[in-house]
Amino acid sequence: MKLFGEQRTEINDEVRTCNSVNNYNDRSNLVVTLFDNMVYTLRIELYCVQQYGYENLYRKDPSFLATSCNNIYYVDVWIDFNNDGIFDESKEQILSRNRYEDSRRATEYDLSIAIPKIDGRNYLDGQHRMRIVLTSDKKNRKPCQNTGYGEARDYTVQIIPKSMY
Repeated sequence: MKLFGEQRTEINDEVRTCNSVNNYNDRSNLVVTLFDNMVYTLRIELYCVQQYGYENLYRKDPSFLATSCNNIYYVDVWIDFNNDGIFDESKEQILSRNRYEDSRRATEYDLSIAIPKIDGRNYLDGQHRMRIVLTSDKKNRKPCQNTGYGEARDYTVQIIPKSMY
């Protein structure tokens, strides 16, 4: 996952493994600064487990990882703009994308995320938790539950008013 921000900040998360606990990875130590009322490009690159090559697992054979994915994936992104610890689906979901809209063989996605204007009530400046969920199960497209095949990762975004700069 890559997200380039302002003031030479970026999140460049190249970890290619899932956490064994609920497929959740807390990567909130990675921080990017974003302006309000702007659109940014979020790049997600998929690495999928091949259906063959299991006999070479004990040798950590690099052919076990592939960049050709046949599963249908759903990508959802939320930012807790009001810092209440809840990812509100109506106000804080900034991306909901179905993979089947693109080529089934695509492994890299450049997705647009829009940061709303800070209003001091629902959208606050400062640091916020951003959650990205990637799943192949349509039922698990929720910010706080990922029990099926998929992965959830949290990052930190620092949102500042563009008018200050």
